[in-house]
Amino acid sequence: MLQLMDILAAKSRIANHIHKTPILSSRRLNQHLGCSLSFKCEALQKTGSFKARGALNALLSQPELPYAITTYSSGNHGQALAWLAQSRDIKAFVFVPEHAPDAKLDAMRAYGAQITFAGTTVDARKQACLNFAEESRALVIPPFDDPAIMAGQGTTMIEILEDLPHLDAMLVPTGGGGLLSGVATVLRTLRPHAQVFACEPVSGNDAQLSLQAGEPVTIPGPKTMADGVLHVRLGDLTWPVISQLVTGGLTCSEDSIVEAMRLCHRYLKLVAEPTGVLGLACLLEHRDQFAGKQLATVVTGGNISPQTYGKLISAT
Repeated sequence: MLQLMDILAAKSRIANHIHKTPILSSRRLNQHLGCSLSFKCEALQKTGSFKARGALNALLSQPELPYAITTYSSGNHGQALAWLAQSRDIKAFVFVPEHAPDAKLDAMRAYGAQITFAGTTVDARKQACLNFAEESRALVIPPFDDPAIMAGQGTTMIEILEDLPHLDAMLVPTGGGGLLSGVATVLRTLRPHAQVFACEPVSGNDAQLSLQAGEPVTIPGPKTMADGVLHVRLGDLTWPVISQLVTGGLTCSEDSIVEAMRLCHRYLKLVAEPTGVLGLACLLEHRDQFAGKQLATVVTGGNISPQTYGKLISAT
């Protein structure tokens, strides 16, 4: 199972290649929320999301540089991999869902990735990616269910604790569980009494249901604007960590996601994609549970087109 030492090694490995992103807060927003909420702004990370951390750690952990890398992704992990491949002058092949956002597809292509559409489910694009890797011998770097990915994502929490050592709880946007497992490993090891919550849209609450059931639960495909968490089940490697270390799950409506995007823009002047605000969106619906607490969340990404962003935050 993932250990703190794995995440510390990842931090050392990737530190010179990523941004130490800022942590922002707003007094007025905190008054509105009734608690103290800090935002780790991974929307300002390389490629616009936290995914650069895990992708870097996975590639830099290899004994030698492969000729090509491949993955299956709804967008942000694919962008991170494409950026990484371009910086190392190797090829990148990304298998994406048919509904992947144009802004993310354009970014992957700009980094030189070759894109293949593969159905609408994680399983469909995963299988297409694995078949391609077997034929081409490209290195597969999965989006979340991989020890090096989980360790890389966990470096986010190390940076948070460097600035916020007395947290009561973390609110973590959750899809396959790579970020959640990394965050939980760091926080529960260094601050055993702190709590960690998986934050999901109400139609995509596989983590919440799994924690309630005590075993991984598979759900129908989520119908949500948060395209970074369109997963139906937690990973085989992420689940054991989550089941032991995560306190529980929180959910939010689509309306709360939009309101959270507006609040990030109004009080932080930060552009965040829907997935990136799931922590704040869940807090909006569970304020009483966290009254007076010191909290933090990760704004996981900001990869959204100006047109889509403007349409969402201006809607009434």
